[in-house]
Amino acid sequence: MYTISNQLRHVFISVLLFLPMVGMAAAEKTDKPQTESTKATDIKSQSLDEIALELSNPATSLASLNIDIDYRSFQGDLNNADDQSTMNYLFQPSFPIPLANGKNILMRATSPIWGNQPLYYGEGEEYPEYRIRQAADTLPQDRKFVDGHDHLADIELNFAYGGVSDAGFISMYGVALVLPTSQDISSSVNQYQLGPEVAFGKVSSWGIYGVTAKHLTRVSGDNDYGTNFSSVEIFFAYGLGNGWQIFSNPVIEYDWEAVEDNKLFVPLGGGVSKTTRLGSMPFKLALEAQYYLASPDSFGPQWLLTFSMTPVFSNPFQ
Repeated sequence: MYTISNQLRHVFISVLLFLPMVGMAAAEKTDKPQTESTKATDIKSQSLDEIALELSNPATSLASLNIDIDYRSFQGDLNNADDQSTMNYLFQPSFPIPLANGKNILMRATSPIWGNQPLYYGEGEEYPEYRIRQAADTLPQDRKFVDGHDHLADIELNFAYGGVSDAGFISMYGVALVLPTSQDISSSVNQYQLGPEVAFGKVSSWGIYGVTAKHLTRVSGDNDYGTNFSSVEIFFAYGLGNGWQIFSNPVIEYDWEAVEDNKLFVPLGGGVSKTTRLGSMPFKLALEAQYYLASPDSFGPQWLLTFSMTPVFSNPFQ
């Protein structure tokens, strides 16, 4: 049975795993004189508003560790779908490598910890969300949901090239790779997935806006179930001064392998964030709520509430 103590234990272990890397990044120093490009990304000289804006940029030059706590509630036609919810955690270290032309080689790793992931139990089989979407037209409607155990899910690695032009235009081109690291085979598609990732946007005097698009498909691993999954994240942030922002980051998703009426996810919402300093370390806190205007008919998310915290560190590659 899933418990809050198990969640906290996994969160604590995951933070400990990242601390050595974070400590190395924070302790890294250089005796080289600053150039104009290094001054632009020196966190000690940047204002809170500048740091808040950088952290809203997918092609940021800042090194950071983003920690998300997600609460999701669900809806759907399946029996007791409306009673399901889950709490997930996401840890995402990001270390850009600045280049002489002002662009960056961007490297991110996303490690999700899933809590009590709802599994639809029908005819002796457990169906996670992706299987429900692909078999929704044949699943019996009167079965029950059970809780999956908390576990490390599939890790995603992102590698990209990009940055911001002198005119404030954002461009980023890269690839995303998903590794089958899930500790719960009932919830995992157990595949290596690969696909392109791009981002375009604009930095203005008041904030930032743009889109990040990605498509993932199976390249190796189990082929019992197909994977063709597209997503478009809209990023928008408006600066209020003194490190405050109002923002919205909805992720529109489309599962090409799902049956009809179970393919599309469209959330709408927004939140507020505050960037401050803990000693000399910048730190961003954010809270966002989203409601799904479109979600798979059989079983899909209805509400998403995200609390995030993002400490910023000296870039060891700077």
